[in-house]
Amino acid sequence: MNSILSYPNRGPYGNASYRGNCSGYIIRDLLLYFKPRQFIEIFAGGGTGYETARHYGFNNSVHLDLNPRFGNFNILSDDIPQGADLIFSHPPYWNIIKYSGKGNVWGDKVHPDDLSQISNYEEFISTLNKVNNKIYESLCSNGRHALLIGDVRRSGIYYSIIKDMKWYGDIESHLIKTQHNTRSSNKRYNNYNFIPIAHEHLLIFRK
Repeated sequence: MNSILSYPNRGPYGNASYRGNCSGYIIRDLLLYFKPRQFIEIFAGGGTGYETARHYGFNNSVHLDLNPRFGNFNILSDDIPQGADLIFSHPPYWNIIKYSGKGNVWGDKVHPDDLSQISNYEEFISTLNKVNNKIYESLCSNGRHALLIGDVRRSGIYYSIIKDMKWYGDIESHLIKTQHNTRSSNKRYNNYNFIPIAHEHLLIFRK
């Protein structure tokens, strides 16, 4: 791995139609680089992490999500298994993709603890801080939290989530991941003169 990541092909892992799904190759590279004894994925979404971990022999990995497919795990109220040495999380990028609720990604009703349904940015950041602190506290000593998160632009205003959120643990690496084949890349913007966002951040914190 190096500090610039690019995966033009998302790979065969997970549900390709699940909006916001990341490439399984990023999880593959984290697993093969750090070789964790216990791997946990938070926001397991479309199953990419689960399929990637199983493919590479990490058969004791744990995958958690509010989506019923992964046990209706509520990161705000349920306990994360303690003692993992690597946790990967890929939370919603505020509300650019709404997940729960009819017409969204899964479910017939909006879940009250779905982070993607938080309309107020400050409330979203506060909630994300609670999630990240909870993940950090669950790690074993010297364990790592690999957090994949993007930036957001709303009505011409740029929101840097990694700047506004709190950081828990020591930052060990900050990697930039190039985005490919996003819906926004096909849009044409006439009202604003700005550079489109074509990257995400992979922050690796160590406890």
